[in-house]
Amino acid sequence: MYNGRPMTAKIPWLPSTLPPGARPARCPRCGRAALVPWTLRRNGKTKAVFRTWVCTECQATEERPEPE
Repeated sequence: MYNGRPMTAKIPWLPSTLPPGARPARCPRCGRAALVPWTLRRNGKTKAVFRTWVCTECQATEERPEPE
């Protein structure tokens, strides 16, 4: 699916292929089933845990709350 925007270069520290056994979600930016969980971080004030998801196709990232 082409959205009219030029494709940006792949970012070397983000995955560019689906890891084996991955169950990807649909990317809200490019629409492909390529959004995979990547890194965790904890909010210093609230102690809530967030996971960064990354699209292996368009390299978009999204933070989502992680269940404890």
